[in-house]
Amino acid sequence: MTAGFYMNRGVPMMSVREAGEHPQVLTLQQAAAYLRISKAHLSNVINGKVPGVPPMRYAAVGRRILIKRIWADQWLEEVGERSLR
Repeated sequence: MTAGFYMNRGVPMMSVREAGEHPQVLTLQQAAAYLRISKAHLSNVINGKVPGVPPMRYAAVGRRILIKRIWADQWLEEVGERSLR
């Protein structure tokens, strides 16, 4: 195993260098940091609990919430357009 690799339940994962500075799939925590909002607020957005804010698209893999960076960008654009109305 090459140095810099991470293990997830015994399965080798990509190293940080291989994944790049900007991964295309984000965890809930990473997406919240990327959008500069709290993890709790993002969770509420995903679940449609924030009035006047559209829910964000996500993929559930077991209990894990995954968000493609492009989905976060599209959601931010939509929220931005709504704020101009």
